[in-house]
Amino acid sequence: MKNRLTFLMSVIIISGSVIPIAAQSPNEEIKTGRLVKRKTESGVDNYAYAAYSFKLGGNGPAIQQLCRNNWDLLFGNSPTPDAFDVTMVADDRSRIKDLGKYNWGEKFYIPRLSAYEEPEREPSAKAIVGHMYLVHTRDTDNNFYVLFRVERLLSEESVEISWKVIEPPQKP
Repeated sequence: MKNRLTFLMSVIIISGSVIPIAAQSPNEEIKTGRLVKRKTESGVDNYAYAAYSFKLGGNGPAIQQLCRNNWDLLFGNSPTPDAFDVTMVADDRSRIKDLGKYNWGEKFYIPRLSAYEEPEREPSAKAIVGHMYLVHTRDTDNNFYVLFRVERLLSEESVEISWKVIEPPQKP
């Protein structure tokens, strides 16, 4: 009886660790972040707080040292008010696409968003509350996809996002 119980417990533990995740993402957890509008006050540039690293999951001076200024998203640095940019380093081929108004629980089509073949400046994307965005981060060191949603926007001040890394969308 004890051997059966031990065997049954082993099967349950092993089965639990190999159940496939049905989500679009390798990590089901949705994370959050806050970016402030980029500006310089009294000679101090707040770039480390206006930029965000999805790879490291944050922003600020500590993340800036770790990512060596190779950020994935920038807020409020465009002539377009309250806009996102994804082109920040010389070899950047990243892309961003506004997918429209969606909640995380909804099913929606996620297109394949090919990176540029050569470094090129991607147009800014206007931040809109409730909209979901797809980012394909691509440069010499990175190649991954992220979905993020604008949760809160204080115009000309800051934006709060929720986000997760996803698997590359399948070709249609």
